[in-house]
Amino acid sequence: MTSYDVVIAGGGIAGAFLARQLKLERPSLSILVLEQAKEIDNLKVGESTVEVAAHYMITRLNLGTYLYQHQLPKNGLRFFFDNADKSLPLTRMSEIGSDHMPYCPSFQLERAALERDLVDLNRAIGIDVQLGAKVVEVAVGSPHRVVYQDGEQEGQRHEVRARWLCDATGRRQLLTRARGHKVHKEERLPTAAAWGRYRNVAGLDAPSDPEWRQRVRWTSRHLSTNHLMYDGYWIWFIPLAGDLMSVGVVYDKSRIGDSVRTRPAFEAFLREHRAVRDLMEGAVFEDFQAYAHLPYRSDVYFSEDRWALTGEAGAFTDPFYSPGSDFIATANEFIASMIASDLDGDAEAFRTKVGTYNDYYRFKYESTIRLYIDLYPIFGSYDVFRLKFWLDFNNYYNLVLWPFMAGKLRDIAFLRDELRFADRILMAQSTMARQFVALADKLRDSGEYFARNEGLFANGLDGVRSLEKRVGPSLDELFRRDQVQKNYGSVFARVLERFTGKTDLAAREVVLKELPFPAVVLWKDIDEKSVAGLFDRLGLRLKKELAREFPHAPIERVRVRDDLSLEITGDLDAEVRSAVEARAFVLWQTTVLVD
Repeated sequence: MTSYDVVIAGGGIAGAFLARQLKLERPSLSILVLEQAKEIDNLKVGESTVEVAAHYMITRLNLGTYLYQHQLPKNGLRFFFDNADKSLPLTRMSEIGSDHMPYCPSFQLERAALERDLVDLNRAIGIDVQLGAKVVEVAVGSPHRVVYQDGEQEGQRHEVRARWLCDATGRRQLLTRARGHKVHKEERLPTAAAWGRYRNVAGLDAPSDPEWRQRVRWTSRHLSTNHLMYDGYWIWFIPLAGDLMSVGVVYDKSRIGDSVRTRPAFEAFLREHRAVRDLMEGAVFEDFQAYAHLPYRSDVYFSEDRWALTGEAGAFTDPFYSPGSDFIATANEFIASMIASDLDGDAEAFRTKVGTYNDYYRFKYESTIRLYIDLYPIFGSYDVFRLKFWLDFNNYYNLVLWPFMAGKLRDIAFLRDELRFADRILMAQSTMARQFVALADKLRDSGEYFARNEGLFANGLDGVRSLEKRVGPSLDELFRRDQVQKNYGSVFARVLERFTGKTDLAAREVVLKELPFPAVVLWKDIDEKSVAGLFDRLGLRLKKELAREFPHAPIERVRVRDDLSLEITGDLDAEVRSAVEARAFVLWQTTVLVD
């Protein structure tokens, strides 16, 4: 019976990436990849990658040259907002997106082509890749036993043994189900998806309106992961190499029902949108697929019994923001690290890694799923979503991308330190989600939900200006934590501005000082009472500052009026009052640079 160091069930990108990483890091490893398909020729969803996955593919897998030669570079995430009638042409929709290629690269992947190429690339470095190999039996042990049927030999059965067994079979979840473990359907997020691939789709650079093109400095919108945003759902347009366009819809079933899961229903749904009709005119159908429910999770991802789950074999959240390949990169980093400690005979390090990596992966799932829970109803409002995106994008660069690029993901001490703040991060996410939903409800009730959905543009890269060129191999913890404070405070202040109709709150230094991270996390509802309380605290802060600078001036109170002017009371003579009011004005008007 043949034995391997590692057997990987599943030869899609999760399994192929893992095999490649392990072989590049430990060339002596014997690795077997068992892929059920005889030929990798079916198109797969999951084309859009973001920065962590791109960095992983380039630096860990040595695929940079391949990606630039055979796949499409991605021009970031881009969002378009329609009116209530879904009748705006693309060029009149409000937009969030970049006006140049982002600093950190990412790619649009034609998955079938990539996975076919990975078979040859991995075989070339000594990985045993078997196609048409259906795993029919697994027995976890020491070693593990795996039985598979060989499609090339009319179902002949083969049995192999492995020190490590890794499940990369996606939604088949071979190992979890074989062991009788539960896969938890995520009930907090009732999303589903339908999608197809088409040829001859008009590119998003096709409109000839020069003003619209100039708005993004003639950069290519076509290369972006393009989202058309609506109340309860979003429609994607993702370009692929070879004149393919991936077009799909992800929707909250509690918001719009569940009647989009056949090709006729899907295409009829798309035709309800003017911009989509324009883009799809003359499109040639290639394929169609659908999922009835998207998010789920496992309880355990990595085991001291030397088995592990990667990619969708372990968990899936939602395709919005394209986190799927980031999950693959994270799981594979953990698996490679655990296997290294095991092979090195460091039993204590191995056990510690298994526990910590499981804890962190669960946190990663939870912090990602909270980006979406209850939030699909805000997606159709440019007014609200731009605030959410500002928060999420900055947090992604700061809390997710930077540690990965700095090589911290395998560092147990670093991960444990991050996990110390996990509850606070999750609470902050829930607080902000509640405020975003409340703001959307307020705008919907007042008829303003769609008010700014036409003709506006926000540069999506503005939210990471301070981080963009800091992110790299050296981690600055003080700067990172300061960024979290500023990010939550400035976004929350912007929500307050929209709630209250008072402008310029988010740029005032004194306001942001009064909105540190703990204050944002613990804020309940935004209403007259809570806003009045904030203004009282702002007055007290200004009074304390003035008292330090004018210790002998009998200042009784500083009040921030509804019109954002200041009222200073106290028995002050004319000369002192003039000096105090002048200084108060400066303190109140002092702004900070907010990205």
